[in-house]
Amino acid sequence: MADIKMTSSWEGGFEGEGRITGEGWSVGIGIPADLGGSGAGASPKELFTAATLACFTATLRAITDKKKVPVEKLSVETSAQATDDIFAIRHIARVILTTWATDADAAAAKAAIETADKVCIVGNLAKKAGVTIDVKAEVSVAA
Repeated sequence: MADIKMTSSWEGGFEGEGRITGEGWSVGIGIPADLGGSGAGASPKELFTAATLACFTATLRAITDKKKVPVEKLSVETSAQATDDIFAIRHIARVILTTWATDADAAAAKAAIETADKVCIVGNLAKKAGVTIDVKAEVSVAA
C-alpha cells in the first residue's frame, strides 16, 4: 500500500485559484466559471475524471507491455457527463500497433483494453459509487 501525500493552497476569494501539489506533480484548481468562480484550473469533477483516465491509461500500458503487444502509440480520449443525477465517463482507447503486427496482436490489444477496464482500481471504485464507465477500443496497425 502506498502512502499518498499532497497539499493544497488557495489564493484569493471565491474567484481565486488554487493548487494541489504532490510528489513530482502539481495541478491548478478553481471553481468553475458557471458556478461564479474564475474557471481557472481543474474542477473537482475534472480531477475525478482525470484520475479514472490516468488509471485506465497506465493499466492498459502495463497490460500491453506484460503481454508483449507491439504498441507503437497508445492514447485515450476521455469525456464525461456530470449532472446532479448521473456521472458517466467514456474512454476511447486508441492503440496503434507496429507495422509488423499480426491479427493475433490486434486481438491481444483489444483484449488488453477490455482487461484494463475490468482491473483499473480507480475505475472500479468509481463504478462502485455509481459512475458509469464505457470503453471503446480502436486498434489499428501503423502505416
